[in-house]
Amino acid sequence: MINIKDKDKEKTEKEEHSAEEVAKAMIENMIANMKNPNFLDEKEERLQKAANEVIKKRKERERSA
Repeated sequence: MINIKDKDKEKTEKEEHSAEEVAKAMIENMIANMKNPNFLDEKEERLQKAANEVIKKRKERERSA
């Protein structure tokens, strides 16, 4: 029979494992970003392009309404 302590321990172990996976992914991402000196500029450019597309589609919708 599984008691409450075992379930809590199992849940804690899963959370710790998930936290480790997230931390590893974040570290890998940071390392990759540091290798590209233009990362922040490229990110800003992508965000600006996305914002421009949203504005463009919004204006098109307003014209057709």
